Amino acid sequence: MPIIKNYIQQGDGTITALIEGVTLENKDFLLLDNGLEVECDVIVSDPYKITDKQRRKVFAMVRDIFNHYGQPMDYLRYMFQKQLEFLKGYQPISLSDCSRRQASELIELILDFIFTHNVPMNKTTSDLMSNDRYFLYKSTINRTCVICGAPNSDLAHYQAVGRGRNRNKINHYGNKVLALCRKHHNQQHDMGMSSFNKLHHLENSWVDVDEKLNKMLKGEHVGGNI
Repeated sequence: MPIIKNYIQQGDGTITALIEGVTLENKDFLLLDNGLEVECDVIVSDPYKITDKQRRKVFAMVRDIFNHYGQPMDYLRYMFQKQLEFLKGYQPISLSDCSRRQASELIELILDFIFTHNVPMNKTTSDLMSNDRYFLYKSTINRTCVICGAPNSDLAHYQAVGRGRNRNKINHYGNKVLALCRKHHNQQHDMGMSSFNKLHHLENSWVDVDEKLNKMLKGEHVGGNI
């Protein structure tokens, strides 16, 4: 396996690295010997293994899909793993010793399926996912309350927009939002942001407004969302 032995960070932020153990073919030597460059892709291996919490997230979501569709859990997990292997070009992965990055990608893949097919999420699963950044983002763009899972929720602002301003005519970049049902949105206003965040453990959970969220906040149709 090639190993990065040293690096230099250039002034423009790019990295020049010394890599040992690279396999080159004759045509690569020919190009290099003639002063030409050889393009390559470098993917740094994740040295950290899947965490117990990541494993519990996978099994909890698979259980929710099983409860909704009735397909065996082992089959569902196998199909998601195979899909990830196909999409990323991975060798067969196992939840016993895959990398944290692979586990994160598998979690995101299963979350995409859950939100695409409107699979109900058990409260225990929702609580387990509560600090997962991708879960918070997917819940928000699908307007599913991040606390109770209620559909058609409000897009609550972290920083107040201000009374009298037309939200459809302003840009919301630089703000943060979360999908909150009417009950929890009202609770946020009644309690104040700090107390509300502490109560629901949302201190670092608010989602930065990107292009898609900005359009949704302005009332524009985005992939079926408004």
